[in-house]
Amino acid sequence: MNRKLLALALVAACLPGLAAAEKVTVYKSTGANGETVYSQLQVSGSEAVQVNANSPEAQAAQATAEVAKTPAQEACEKAQANYAVLSSGRPVQFDRDGDGQPDVMTEDELATNRENAQRQVRAYCEPVSDGE
Repeated sequence: MNRKLLALALVAACLPGLAAAEKVTVYKSTGANGETVYSQLQVSGSEAVQVNANSPEAQAAQATAEVAKTPAQEACEKAQANYAVLSSGRPVQFDRDGDGQPDVMTEDELATNRENAQRQVRAYCEPVSDGE
């Protein structure tokens, strides 16, 4: 009787693992250099494939779904962060003379750096107009 109970407990313990192996749809295609590409988005010429959610194919598709930022997007974010720090009203420290000791920016230095950061935000974050 105890062996049957043990076997039943073992089966019950394994069932959640089986249920977790759900299927997801990914799209398989061939890249420009002949490599196999998996994506969560259907593209022209791709083939729908059912895979386990934790399979390497599903993980590769998830990785392609997380689109990398362009250098311009990264530059925009950095410029916005710099401008926010310089506009915060809090003291900003930097190493003015290279001695390894932080110095607090003067009001003039803050104003100059804030203007430069604002120019960078306009250059990297705002759309470029066509001569208008």
